[in-house]
Amino acid sequence: MKVALCHHYSLTFHGGGERFLIDTAKQLIKRGHKATIYALPFGSRPINLENELQGIGYHEGFIHNVSDVDVAYFIYAPLVHNLFLGKFPRIGALHAFVFLDELQHAEIRSMSRLSFIKEFGLSRFVSNFYFARLEKRKLGGFNAIHVINSEALKLFDLTKRVYYVPNWIDTSRFKPIEEKAERFTVLFTGRRAKGFSTFVKIADLLRKEGMDFIAIGPDLESVGNVKSLGFITDVEELIRLYSRVHALVYTSKIDAFPLTLLEAAACKIPIVALPTRAIKGLDLPLFYAASAEEFAKAIEELRDLWQTRNDKYIKLAEGMRTETRKYDVNTVFPKFVDMLKEVATLSLN
Repeated sequence: MKVALCHHYSLTFHGGGERFLIDTAKQLIKRGHKATIYALPFGSRPINLENELQGIGYHEGFIHNVSDVDVAYFIYAPLVHNLFLGKFPRIGALHAFVFLDELQHAEIRSMSRLSFIKEFGLSRFVSNFYFARLEKRKLGGFNAIHVINSEALKLFDLTKRVYYVPNWIDTSRFKPIEEKAERFTVLFTGRRAKGFSTFVKIADLLRKEGMDFIAIGPDLESVGNVKSLGFITDVEELIRLYSRVHALVYTSKIDAFPLTLLEAAACKIPIVALPTRAIKGLDLPLFYAASAEEFAKAIEELRDLWQTRNDKYIKLAEGMRTETRKYDVNTVFPKFVDMLKEVATLSLN
């Protein structure tokens, strides 16, 4: 099977969607299929992807003539699929939070238009507005829809061909490879818009508790008692970091399916997160908190458990990994391939 993977951002943007496409291409090639990635140049950064793209065809430009493919898989954005020319079955995949209002935190759903623009930018507002009012009911231009969160499956009229296949991870790769740090260490990972200011507040509330607070992300800086390690793109380095920390704090109010949580859980990290519908849709044994104060209390409880009842902390951490195995690539990816194959057989007439 020949598959075109199409995206509205440059792979050098290197966020969750870009990492997903690179891994998808690798998994398809590994299983004997041909995969080529086509991307628009938006969000381009001076990042060398040569090592990650070994064996993967990659084309970046404003217009693509796509030919000799059985099916094309698009990370959905309004209208831009028209820049990928050719006649082939198309799958529109909803990976971005702006197309899944119902799964987001109540504060996001109740934002005024001006507040939304200030927080997330004009382009995301336009995408959200266009999708909700013009596109959601029909998703024109696509032969099928792919959703990655089980809760999202409930949002669409099933007279349209809709597939639910979650994201996946390789649990043989994402696993603890180092001992935990000597001091209780709490991690934040993501962009600033994913709730970094809340994490800084949590760290400040716990500044006298003898803990270390570290953050990784492309637009973060050290603030107060939070130390930023910058943007980590090397997977092995990321796994080593996951292995050393004791808890992950996930304060994001905007999500479709945060792969970070699967990666951390597979590395045996207890997680405290906001109770959004998107997060609950993962069906993982997370701790939930609705405010900085509740996050701080949950972290203290985990620290005390690690210090005084370490056997229970270890059991909890191992349980995180056990539950994550349902998202292992060898379980999930065959379902993704089945979706591609089925859509590839659809008539375009």
